Amino acid sequence: MRALIYLTFLFLIFKNGSAQDVYEEAFNEEVLKFIKLCDVCTCSEIHDMDGTDLVLYVQCSEFDRIDNFADLDKIAWPLNPNGLKISATFDGLGLSTLGKLPPNSQVETLKFTNNAIKTYWPDPFSDVPNLKILSFSHNELTEITPDLFTKIEGLEDLDLSHNKLTDFNPLDFKHLRHIKKLSLNSNNLKKIPLDALQPMTALEDLDLSKNGIFDLLLQRSDVENLARLKRLNLNDNRIRSITKDSFPANNSLELLDLSNNIIEIVEEESFLTCTNLRELNLAQNNITLVFALPPSLQIAMLKVNTLYHWPKFPSGIKYIDLSYNRLSDLYDEKTVNFDSLEVLNIGGNQIKELNIEKKLPNLYILDLSYNLITEIPKTISTQFFPKLEELHFDGNPIETVYFKNIVAVKSLYMTEMRLLRVVDEKAFSNVVGRQADEIEGDDSVNCFSLYLSNCPSLSEIKAGAFDGTSLCMLDISKNNLTYLPKSLVDWTAVSEGVNLQFNPWICNCDMQWIVDELLPQMYATKHSRLLAELRCGSPRAFEGLRLVHWYNWTERAMCGDNSRTMHGNYMLEPSRELGLSYSPLTLILGAAIIVSLLIAIALAVYLVKTRKRYRVRRAAMKRKRQSATDITNGNKEQFTTLNTSKV
Repeated sequence: MRALIYLTFLFLIFKNGSAQDVYEEAFNEEVLKFIKLCDVCTCSEIHDMDGTDLVLYVQCSEFDRIDNFADLDKIAWPLNPNGLKISATFDGLGLSTLGKLPPNSQVETLKFTNNAIKTYWPDPFSDVPNLKILSFSHNELTEITPDLFTKIEGLEDLDLSHNKLTDFNPLDFKHLRHIKKLSLNSNNLKKIPLDALQPMTALEDLDLSKNGIFDLLLQRSDVENLARLKRLNLNDNRIRSITKDSFPANNSLELLDLSNNIIEIVEEESFLTCTNLRELNLAQNNITLVFALPPSLQIAMLKVNTLYHWPKFPSGIKYIDLSYNRLSDLYDEKTVNFDSLEVLNIGGNQIKELNIEKKLPNLYILDLSYNLITEIPKTISTQFFPKLEELHFDGNPIETVYFKNIVAVKSLYMTEMRLLRVVDEKAFSNVVGRQADEIEGDDSVNCFSLYLSNCPSLSEIKAGAFDGTSLCMLDISKNNLTYLPKSLVDWTAVSEGVNLQFNPWICNCDMQWIVDELLPQMYATKHSRLLAELRCGSPRAFEGLRLVHWYNWTERAMCGDNSRTMHGNYMLEPSRELGLSYSPLTLILGAAIIVSLLIAIALAVYLVKTRKRYRVRRAAMKRKRQSATDITNGNKEQFTTLNTSKV
């Protein structure tokens, strides 16, 4: 064998002149096989996520000019004279097999997203030893083996989401001792792979959402990992219950997401071992019975459950979302302390009254929408809500709006109140605006935004409804309003726009001020988008016509004598004299009709005469053809008789 190689080598020397030439030719052919990334992909120097250092970013996607890119072992890393960290993304290239990447110690981020990777070479990353971030998101992986992660012990962020993984071997992640963030969401896992995660002693963020996990049991005597885990996402699984053995003692969990499961049972002391828990999301489950929460909790999301009573919230709670449960009463003020509460959402329940005796000093968002409240509670005031900014009453069966006490807000939402028919005088007189940063000693009137839309029965807003207050923005769209008083508010002070769309406005002289004053203001303040569906509902001649049709008209288009009507762009004025009289337009129309009738009659006469001539001419032609036929037949008979006699 060696002799054959030697003879071949001598032959090549003889043919090409020297061994050096042979070597250079072979080397050049090998180099030509490699794909220079910056020739086919996008290469740029940008700041990293922290914005502190520059990185050499390589982006290869399906939009790039890439041919025969099936194997990444044939790539050539870009020149990097400045020694920058390299971040490379290979997105949507149709890769099915991951080859071994060429050596490069500057590569710290690799992403193989949106491909079809099913298999890989052994130790594909062994020559990129400083890898920190690795993503296989949106591929076709069905299993992981230990030789995928060899010689990259420094890896900190691993994304295996959106694959087809069903289980892990205890040795699959044995080399990944420094992983801090692991994403396994959107796979086919049935349980939390505690054994496989055992080597990840530095793990802080674990995403297991959108799998088929049915058991939450992190407390096991033979497994002591996950001690540093701070964020755990189990959203959209099949978990049914949470018990006191679900979490190990003295765990480090700070954020726990268990939303979109089928949880029915939560044992009383289930979360008390989570002494560092700050945010808990249990939304969209089937929880009915209340339970205790850890003293460290600040954010609690429990919307869309079947709770009849309030859970035992800690005194430091800042955010509570109990919307769309079955609460009929407020919390017991004797057993809770909401001095730190900033957001309270109890919309979509069965609450009828808001009777409280203790103020909520830090609350800035209160949502009471879609309850059974029939009037504005008298406790809605600055006395009980001194820092309130957003107030929601949407969807309540309120028939009459009247704020009994002064309340300061930035935004007031009162949409979809189907029983509201009329907004009376002084309805909003006790509502005042609040600035983002109120200046002490500033006595200027602050404005607020009002959203009073989608109330199908609301047909009237009386002139004094906003006396003593000021609006930044007014949305009264999609109601049943036909008239709007000019004196309702100071329209020049409504700086953020007025939405009057989708109402059946009566376009008469009483509404001419909208065209003359409000429309120019809307255009000047760049709120013309709120005029697209501002249309007339009546009279019939104006029905469906946009009010911007009259913008910049020199005449008062909607004003005139009571007998004047409009059709299109023409003003038709009946005569004021007794007896019959016709306008010029009527005379022109009548003359046009008469001329049309005369033309039709003349055309009919012409057609009749033409048809008669055609029939006469056709008969003459027929007789002429018959005569010619008879003559021809007679000649033939004579010729036949003559031939017969000769015979």
